[in-house]
Amino acid sequence: MMLMFSAAFVSARAQDATVERIKASAPTIKKWGGVVLIGVGVWFVALAAFADFFADLYPV
Repeated sequence: MMLMFSAAFVSARAQDATVERIKASAPTIKKWGGVVLIGVGVWFVALAAFADFFADLYPV
């Protein structure tokens, strides 16, 4: 019985610590996610604007 209680307690504490660590790093993750999203958007706009150039560069 004590083994099950100990395992549940350790698991709950580890989960709490992990959640706190993720919450602490959330602003950084959101910032870099935004940077990646903007980069992908710029790439798609460049593909659309220079479609002929990319078609010649990467023939299919």
